[in-house]
Amino acid sequence: VDDPRVSHFRLTAHLSIAFLILAAMFWLALDLLHPARRGGSPASAALVRLRRLAWWATGIAAYMVVTGGLVAGIRAGYAYNTFPLMNGHWIPPEILMIDPWWKNFLYNMATVQFDHRLGAWALTFLTALLWWGARAPELPARAHRGLVLLTVALLVQVSLGIATLLTGVSVPLAAAHQGCAVLVFSAALALNHAFA
Repeated sequence: VDDPRVSHFRLTAHLSIAFLILAAMFWLALDLLHPARRGGSPASAALVRLRRLAWWATGIAAYMVVTGGLVAGIRAGYAYNTFPLMNGHWIPPEILMIDPWWKNFLYNMATVQFDHRLGAWALTFLTALLWWGARAPELPARAHRGLVLLTVALLVQVSLGIATLLTGVSVPLAAAHQGCAVLVFSAALALNHAFA
């Protein structure tokens, strides 16, 4: 009773299902607010590339939610409280210490936190690529707003994640970090809907 714990698999599954429900409801709301246009001109190659990148960004945001659930579930945030290095290493030496190797991705604090950080770097890189591609003159105004929202939400999310680590997992910061994940994921969905 003094140290409540739940299975990190159940916690992550619960969180993931909540995000699936959010995605379905939010997409439906966007459909109602912005009905699809029929018979428009075909998208340019630049817009097709941006649409593809936007879906990758949404996929990585979803990956971040799953790995974040694992980080919270096994309390991996307490293990490496430095940034950008993980206790002096870009890749911690403990990353593959569990045998068989695949269990590290589910049970090893070093691997789980490294995967979550790697997702953050990938999402930041993809968002920068989206900004670079957003110079296309035919970019819809709603897509531009979605990209601005995604970028701002991601900057806040990364800042909260780093602050959470450096403070040794301050509960208010950790809760804000988890809450901001909803904004990042929703912004990515909104960007995708703007391209649909």
